[in-house]
Amino acid sequence: MLWLCLPLLAFASGVLVGRLSVRRYRHDRIAWAQRRLQLKVLSLELKSLRSKVVSNQGRRTPPAKRRLVRKRPTLKCWQRRLIAWLRLYFPWLTRFMRFSPGAYIRWLQAKARRRHAMRIAEGKARGRPPTPPFIVDAILAIKRDNPRYSAGHIARMISGGELKFRISKQTVAQILKAHGFKPRPKGKRPPREEEPGWLTTLYNQHVMAIDFKITGDLAGNRLAVFNLIDHGRRVLQWSRATYSPTAQWVAQQLRNAFMDMDVLPEAIVMDRDSIFLPIVKQTLPAMGIRTIRIGYKCPWQNAVVERFHRTLDNELLRYVQPLSDRHLNRLLAEFRRYYNTARPHMACGVEPPILPDVTNNPAANDPGFFKTPRKLVRQKWLGGLHSSYRWAA
Repeated sequence: MLWLCLPLLAFASGVLVGRLSVRRYRHDRIAWAQRRLQLKVLSLELKSLRSKVVSNQGRRTPPAKRRLVRKRPTLKCWQRRLIAWLRLYFPWLTRFMRFSPGAYIRWLQAKARRRHAMRIAEGKARGRPPTPPFIVDAILAIKRDNPRYSAGHIARMISGGELKFRISKQTVAQILKAHGFKPRPKGKRPPREEEPGWLTTLYNQHVMAIDFKITGDLAGNRLAVFNLIDHGRRVLQWSRATYSPTAQWVAQQLRNAFMDMDVLPEAIVMDRDSIFLPIVKQTLPAMGIRTIRIGYKCPWQNAVVERFHRTLDNELLRYVQPLSDRHLNRLLAEFRRYYNTARPHMACGVEPPILPDVTNNPAANDPGFFKTPRKLVRQKWLGGLHSSYRWAA
């Protein structure tokens, strides 16, 4: 009987040892799986912390309220087409995807924008259109004829008047600098070698052709220049010089100035000079014109005529020494025609105060304007001291 109990005892002990070993193995596998899961969670957490923080609510969102946003995947063209085809014919295959019909529409719109940008890049040059060659030639010709003219003055001459080609002074300055002309420093007078030539000086000296501007003649006597200018388009209505300015002389000059005018001004601004006292009390009230007198020692209140005095000094009296009042009156009459009909004025939109007749001139928006080379025709004023230009017919 003993030899029968030994196998049973061995089997029972084997079963007991097996159960104990399997239980330990199970615990080991469970612990191993828990450790792997814990490591996986930690790795995902580290990846999420290292990713860039992007806020759906904009940059002004406080850091405490920012949330991680998953970056959209970047798909290739064939992948997008495959997803769109599956979405169209097998919607149940893509129900778990985050692609909506709006995404497909956005893909098509982006593709259309890229095609449009490529067509523009191929058919049209980028940047500002180049300046036509004949405009460059015109700028250089004006600068050679008139070395004293600045880039802004040349730009106003070409933009207004009879030339009618819009161009900025920065473009003119770049063209002059590229061709060897040095820009004039701001606030400084031109050098002596850029002064008018001897022919211009001799012509202005010896060939005879409401506020006061005081100048002097060759003998040192004081000359008073009486100027009457319009506030609307800065038209110089009258400009005369005399040795003895009196109230009677000023009244006669006003009558002469108003003789050719169809409509008299409503008011005239003047300073508190004693010469103007009879004008204020008798002459202008008789004409039905109201007088506006500025404050005592306040020339800025009559800024329009004071600014014209600066122009008159810079563009005429600086280069001319009058012999007498008759000589200065001849120069003033020609300068008045130049100022009213040819000189560009910024207050009038780079046009002269009296607009020229440009009915026969070609327009800049014509198709053949840039194809046909244009030539300038120069008109000299004051013996070449100033110039005006127009396109040749």
